[in-house]
Amino acid sequence: MEQRQGIEVGEAPPPPSSTPSARRAGWLTSPSPAVTAAMRRVLAALTALMVGIAVDHLVAGEAPMQTIFGLACAAVAAACAFVALLVASASDEGLELLRKAGLAPPSRGGRAAIVASVWFIVVGLCVHFAGEAFAPVPGGAWIAAAVLGSGLAALTYHVHHRALDHDGYRTFNLVAMVLAAGSLAAMSTTSHTDWWALNFSTLGTGDDLAAFCFNACIVVAGTAMAGLARVLTHSLEDPRYRARRGGVVFVRTCIVLLGASLAGVGLVPIDTATDLHNAFALGAAVCFAVPALGLKLAVPGISNRLVGVSLVLVGVEATAMVLYDGFGVFNLTVFELVAFALVFVWLIAVAVLTMVTVDATQAGRAGARAERRAARPLRPRQLRTLRVARMRGSQDRVHRRARALSRAAGRVPRSRAVRPRRTPRLSTLGW
Repeated sequence: MEQRQGIEVGEAPPPPSSTPSARRAGWLTSPSPAVTAAMRRVLAALTALMVGIAVDHLVAGEAPMQTIFGLACAAVAAACAFVALLVASASDEGLELLRKAGLAPPSRGGRAAIVASVWFIVVGLCVHFAGEAFAPVPGGAWIAAAVLGSGLAALTYHVHHRALDHDGYRTFNLVAMVLAAGSLAAMSTTSHTDWWALNFSTLGTGDDLAAFCFNACIVVAGTAMAGLARVLTHSLEDPRYRARRGGVVFVRTCIVLLGASLAGVGLVPIDTATDLHNAFALGAAVCFAVPALGLKLAVPGISNRLVGVSLVLVGVEATAMVLYDGFGVFNLTVFELVAFALVFVWLIAVAVLTMVTVDATQAGRAGARAERRAARPLRPRQLRTLRVARMRGSQDRVHRRARALSRAAGRVPRSRAVRPRRTPRLSTLGW
């Protein structure tokens, strides 16, 4: 096959991270699929453990039999959550292992439905254990759980169905789920019944199981976020986005600092060093706002849709800050919850809205549209254009044939152009 600059014609060029310049850049390259697969297993196991703890405190009672029943329910819930998350977030290699084992993996929509269901259960349990915080809501905690859980489940289904081929998204979705499940486990075991009236960081105070679950999951989520900075922004290296020199490095550095600040929030609980804890929280907010506002300057080719999403999210965070600090509309717990949610929503938006791959479904739909266009009857103007083009092509063939015969007879030099004495009749051309 013809070679051109080391790439065979007909093959796609190598991804930016596989080029020699990207390999020399070190930390600019994306982690290997084996590393991200191992991260997904660890994150799925930790999420399942936190869900099991919450289910145990939901079901178990004071009697010994109730305790045994609660542990059994917790074990079953943790096992189901672990298997479901592994299947829903598995790569193509993982699904192939299921096929070799004689198991049919779920479809694309089925995997998205699994993730949406897990998110619905986690949100519903969080609202249940923080029921007093939703007492002012019309309908109480049940209505809040139904609305919030259904809304997040629908959004997650849509995003997961679209971005299922993105390795970074599948892993980062589990990072967000670890943080939510850790908060859920802390809510179910905390001794501070009025934590929601103070701040979200109250769940990490003390030396009990609730503090360990909350702080450990925050540290794991922050560390994983920093490690996934490369794979989340991998698509920004594509030439179509026209990234400025150092633009992608700037975005990745901000994400790494964001993850480090989030881990610092868990490493330094608010009851040990309040100022340092607040400094880490403020640093996380700044490391989110700066790249969100400067993304268009660093990568001019990104879509206006992503720019609009970034500006809206920053505006929501600023509005929440004003409502909390300036007018006292809600407490610090609500503001922290909004800030954490916006950070994860923005990072997922960056990964999803900059995808450069096209899945088989989209390619099939494009091919079907092309076939429908080809099957449509031509309009009179298109028919006339086609006839003229065919007639000119037939005349050119006649001219070339006449020149070849003249050269073969030796009557004219090779460089001399010979035209037929008359234009061929259309009847001889099949018209």
